[in-house]
Amino acid sequence: MKKLQIILLITVLICLLSAIAYAQDKYGLIIVAHGSPMPQWNEPVLKIEKEVNTIMSQRENNQFSAIRVAFMEFTEPSINTVIKNFENAGIDKIYVIPLLIAPSGHSLFDIPTILGLYSDKDILSEIKSEGTHIVDTKMKITIGPTLDNSGILKNSILDRVKELSVTPDSEGVVLLAHGDEHFEPIWASMCREIGSYVCAKTGIEYFDYAFVEVGQSFSTKGVTTILKSTEKKEKIIVVGLYLSMGVERMANTSVSFMMGKKTETSKLFADKNISFSKRGILPDKRISEWIVDVAIEWVEGL
Repeated sequence: MKKLQIILLITVLICLLSAIAYAQDKYGLIIVAHGSPMPQWNEPVLKIEKEVNTIMSQRENNQFSAIRVAFMEFTEPSINTVIKNFENAGIDKIYVIPLLIAPSGHSLFDIPTILGLYSDKDILSEIKSEGTHIVDTKMKITIGPTLDNSGILKNSILDRVKELSVTPDSEGVVLLAHGDEHFEPIWASMCREIGSYVCAKTGIEYFDYAFVEVGQSFSTKGVTTILKSTEKKEKIIVVGLYLSMGVERMANTSVSFMMGKKTETSKLFADKNISFSKRGILPDKRISEWIVDVAIEWVEGL
């Protein structure tokens, strides 16, 4: 009996010591975006850092000691810079939220590679050639989901459509998105789900979508889809699944080659009734609230 009591006492002590060690862990949250060489595209993302910090500070179950935005490339703060800052702050465990629309090479390969969690010689070579530093740290890192898991995107696009819609019966919607050829089924399913949701909520009957990266193939895939839609409805509303960029800029700055002749794409739409959204998805407080929710869920699940 005495032996059993000693075993139970040792077990209780081990549990208590483990609980104390767990309670002393310091947690950090990194919100990772792609980054752009143009400051105006990074600004809406940087503002999320302050918003998430504010929302998190109001939660009773907040256990995060540090929250930062980091960029994959082009600008600071880089992922490596933020990791070093967290090390200096004594952070033990990090939760990384990829501020990306849906699964892609960036979320599943590039970010894990930069964080030192995945190794492929071709990806490593490409990342290093861009001047990006690979993280080397003893901190435990966990990567969270992309925005398609949030349910926010369909409501964000609905908001953009409602801003431009006047007579739903005569209108159609075209959604432009970055896409990823290696994950096209996921992106296509997401776009169709968003389209069905928007049509159900607005009464608009026509919907189509195209993948044009961040405008690179707007002059081919985007233009073709938009012009086809003008044959179906009197007015077409064009919106985009991009964090910072509105599709109006794409339409105004792209050029097409029609019958071997260079033409500004905006001229192709001159006699059409087309409304291009000026806004990207950000700012949207719902995204910051979602980031806080999934981050707290991660800590509570440890």
